[in-house]
This record gives sequence, structure tokens and C-alpha cells, in this order.
Amino acid sequence: MIRSKTLPLSLLFSTLLPAIASAEHVTLPSMSVSTTAGERVPYALPQSSPSSADSGELFKKLPGADINQNGPLTSIVQYRGMYADRVNVQIDGMALSAAGPNRMDSPLGYLPATLVDSISVYRGIAPVSSGIETIGGTVKAESKQADYGSGEDVELQGSLSSLYATNGDMRSLGAITSLANQHHRLQLSGSVDRAHDQEFDGGEIIPSEAERDTLGLAYGFRQGNTEVDFDLKHLNTGETGTPALPMDIMAIRGETFNTGITRQLDNGAEITARLNYQDVYHRMDNFSLRPDSMMQRQNDADVLAKGIELGYRQGNWQFGIDADSAEHNADISDPTNAMFFVQNFNEVERDRLSAFAEWTGALNDDWQMQSGLRLTHVRMDAGDVGTNMTGMPATLANNFNSSDRSQDDTLADIAMTFTRSLNSSLDLELGLARKERAPSYQERYLWLPLEATSGLADGRTYVGNVNLDPETAYQFEIGLDWHSPRFAFSPRVFYHHVNDYIQGVAGGPMDSLVFSNVDAKLYGIDTNWLWALSDHWQLDGTVSYVRGKRRDSDDNLYRIAPLTARTQLSFIQPDWRLGVEAVTVAEQNQVSAVNDEQATSGYAIFNLSGEYQLSQSLQLQGGINNLLDRKYRNHLGGYNRVSGNEDIAVGERLPGLGRSIYVGLNMNW
Repeated sequence: MIRSKTLPLSLLFSTLLPAIASAEHVTLPSMSVSTTAGERVPYALPQSSPSSADSGELFKKLPGADINQNGPLTSIVQYRGMYADRVNVQIDGMALSAAGPNRMDSPLGYLPATLVDSISVYRGIAPVSSGIETIGGTVKAESKQADYGSGEDVELQGSLSSLYATNGDMRSLGAITSLANQHHRLQLSGSVDRAHDQEFDGGEIIPSEAERDTLGLAYGFRQGNTEVDFDLKHLNTGETGTPALPMDIMAIRGETFNTGITRQLDNGAEITARLNYQDVYHRMDNFSLRPDSMMQRQNDADVLAKGIELGYRQGNWQFGIDADSAEHNADISDPTNAMFFVQNFNEVERDRLSAFAEWTGALNDDWQMQSGLRLTHVRMDAGDVGTNMTGMPATLANNFNSSDRSQDDTLADIAMTFTRSLNSSLDLELGLARKERAPSYQERYLWLPLEATSGLADGRTYVGNVNLDPETAYQFEIGLDWHSPRFAFSPRVFYHHVNDYIQGVAGGPMDSLVFSNVDAKLYGIDTNWLWALSDHWQLDGTVSYVRGKRRDSDDNLYRIAPLTARTQLSFIQPDWRLGVEAVTVAEQNQVSAVNDEQATSGYAIFNLSGEYQLSQSLQLQGGINNLLDRKYRNHLGGYNRVSGNEDIAVGERLPGLGRSIYVGLNMNW
């Protein structure tokens, strides 16, 4: 058993490797800056080739970042211990609503890894301009997009990324092509992902097959000081396993539409307006992909969401008004019994109206500041529910229908970040904030004890609480950005004091947990670093630690990522690169008693990766993940819910993936 002592192994490289290479004539990649910081804002993942169809695997490489993974395409973002509805995840600038009550269509599931252009996070306290309800931060994922042409002549552009991995026989293909000149840009994009059940040292994870297609059409026009863009995307996820959840994906199908206009005014100001629309249907069941299902259940869910954003920026000031709405439905049925039905959620509405003001500039010769205020009104309501079941379920339905389901919450976010350049290579950053989040529709309107919990995947049933209060977090952060021609190091220490934190507590009907307000705190440290050892050798990595505790009881918060370090040594030539990565994870025994959470042991895995530039337009990539085929348990991987698998018992924590050899080809034209 490898316990927490494994963590220093990755950091040990930083003391041993300088002896193998000279440090003369070293130049780091460009760090670029807004204000005084040596680190980009938001901080983007350095260029990285995917080894999986899941873009969540790329997000995990950012400092403070991890994913709660309930299946191969269901990565739920976790940032500094907060996840799901607490983190504002935007795909191409659009905050998506999950169609499924268990977040099977998480935002990153809409963007295949082969189409990812960049993934970034506002490290620490997210500015109020980054979105509504950013209590857990803001993550931005951008898809590949063709550029405008350089003149009046139409140019043909495009790219193709292909990937194959042996574990699960995973095949992915993503492509974009466009016709563009200096005024117009017309783009067509698409992707295909297919995989069989994943494997580990000891058997198969059943079901963990995956099937997903996307298709996109985008148009952009720019003339003078004005630019207009349209972006229409179609998602079709087919039979995809989610072994940590009570059901698997049968279909996630629908469209997202995003359009906007930006205009530069003569006085130097900029105005923006954006509209977005989402219409997605989701079907799941517990019998099509599972070898042994005693009681067949099917859930049909949908979401219809709309939003508008208006913005004005001039000088140091930025103002904005945002409004969006989402309506959710979910109905449970039994294919073997036409009489059975449960209205899981019926015409649930969540509407938000928000406005913000933000100022960024110099306080004096030494200090820069970004400060902002956002006010948000959240209105929620739900329609009557019903079921054919008698007894307690019928009583709960009647009680829910007679309750006052119309709820209003007013949220106030205040964020301030101060930066100071201590010298030419060292910056100090201080952050203070008050952030709020209103309850999710599951937390408020889940009337029957079920596991429809936005992907918690703890195996417990929950009921909602109409009278929940919003969460309020008081956040503090202090950090340094140390950057020199051959070294960069950016540690951050943070503390979040959360009042009315929403989680399940004992006392619900039928031995369920009821969503309630408790008090909590999260604190920790994370850092990214890079050391250019010589002209060709480079060492880089991240370290992330977060501790989540209840303040009102002697218990820990559920599903918190353990202490994790990633360290990669790379040998870089003009046309090729080779790298070896150590991922070391400490044991996690600070677990939630109320969620019956199991502790996990520490482990270390090693990955190899490489890239070779065959020509100016053609690149070959490849590598081996989990080189030693180590058997381990990922603390955020959930528990097996599938009976009939001789390799993994029901209730046992799902194993991490075994060795996987992957190869990919990237082409640009």
C-alpha cells in the first residue's frame, strides 16, 4: 500500500535533476501579463495533447483542479474542493444547464478533447465579470475556431485531430474546416468518439463504453469597428456507461445556439450583446447496458434554457447585465409496467437576473486593484408532481404539491484582488471576496427519496428542501508569482468560510438524507511551477491540496480531492518532444461520515508522452498512461452501482484505469 509518503517522490525530481543538465541560455515560454502578474489571467492550461476523449482529463492538469468522474464522458469540474453547481463552467462563453438531474451531461461533456482549443481557470477568486454564481470559481473552455483571412480573397483553412487508445479501444476524431477572408468566416466542425468498456489490472469496468457525436456550424462577420458571430452546435451522445450512478446514458441529444455582437465606439468604449439558447433531451436507464437489473427503470429528462448578456467597457470600468432562465422536466417509468410513473421534476423553473460593475486599475505606483460588485435575483418555482405509487410516495407528493414552491433569493457578490510588484521578478497578490449561490433545483425540489443529486454519486437517496437558504462564502487568498528567464513559481494559499453550505443530513423519509444548510470551511494551497534546466530539458508541475470540513459538527465534506502532485520532465527539440510524468496522490482519510464515504490509499502512476512534427502541417503524438499498469482507486471516481460484474463488487470504489497506449495524428491546412 502506498500511503501519503508517496507525494514527495514527484517533488524529489526537482532536487535531483539539475545535476544532469547545464542551465545556460535558458528561455521560458512567454508568461505575459495583465496588471503586474507574471501569470496569465485567466490561467490557461499549457499546450497539451489529449490522451482521452474526455476534456476533463485536460482540466485536471491545472493547479487546484480535479474532476468527479461518474463515467467516461461525465467529468464534473472540481476546483479547490467545490464542484457541480458551485463552479461556473463556460463552454465558448456559454454557461450550460444540465438536462439530466444527475449531471450526466456535464458542461465539459459538450466539448470533446479533440476539439479543445484551451481550458483556463481564474485562479482563486473569480472576478464578478466572469459570470453569475461564481462561489466555486469560473472555468472557461474554448473550442477550436478558424481565423479570419488576411485579405479579400477567400482562404480555405482547417484542422483534423485523431486519437486512438488501447484501453477500451477508444477512437476519437475531431475536425474543423472553414472558408474565410478578412470580413467573413464560415466554419463547419464535427467530432466522433467511440469506446468499449474500460480496463484495469484485474478486469473490466462495466459499463464504461462511450458513444458521442457533435456537429457545429459557425459564422463570423467583421467590418470596421463591428463584429458579429453565430454559433450553432448539435450534441448526440449515445449509449454511454456511468457505473457510479444508478442509470446509464441512452441518449443526450439537442442543440445549443450562441450569437453576439461587439462594437468599438469612437470614445474608446466597447459594447457587447449576446444571446444563447439550449434545448437538450436526455434518456437514461438501468437495464440496457447492465448485465443484471432486478427492477427496470427509465428516466426521460429535458432542459430548455435561454440567456442574454449586455456589456459596456470603457477605460478602467466594466458594466454588465445578465439574465437567463432554465426549465427542467424528468419522468421515471418502467418499460415492463405501463402503469408505473414518477414525475421526478415537473416544469421546474430557475430564472436569474443579474447586474455588475467592475473597476480595474492602479491605486498608486505600487498597487493594482480589481474590484467589483454583482447583484443577482434568483426566482425558482415547480409544478405539481404525481406518482401511481401509494403509501409514503403518495403522501410525499401531496405534501410537495401543497407547499409554497415559489422561492426568491437575492445574492450579493463582492470581489477585490490587489497585486503589487515587489521586484522585477516577484509579484504579490491578495484577494478578498464575499460570494453567494442559490440552491439548485435538485436541492430544492427533489420530493421523493432518489439519487437525482447532480452527480453526487454517494449511493444515498435524498429529498429536497424548499426553504433552503443561499450559500454565503467569505473568501481570502494570498499568493506569489515568481518569474525569471528560467524559473516560474506561483503558490496560492486560500481559505473559504462558508455559511449555509448545502449538503445532505440524516432525517429524511425512508432513511434518506435531506438537503440542509450547514456551516463549512475549505482551505489549502496550490501551485504551478516550471524550471528550464537547460536549452532542452524542462521540469514542470502542479501541487494541489484542499481540506473541507464542517464547522457545525465533527465531520468532513464529501468527495474532496486528496493532496496531489504532478511533475513532468521533458526533453525538447525543435521538431520533437519526449516527457515522463509522475502523478502522486496521497491517501484521503478525511472523509464524510454522513455520506458513508470510504477512505482511499495513496498511489503513484507514471505516464510517457511524446510529439513529433512531421511537417509544418502534420504532427504525430503518442504515449503510455499508467506505464506500470498500477492498480489504484481514484477517490473522486465514485462507487460501483452495477451488479453482475465479477471483477468489481457493488459498493466497491471503482478502480482507476490500467495501462493505455495511445497515438494521435494532428493535421492543419
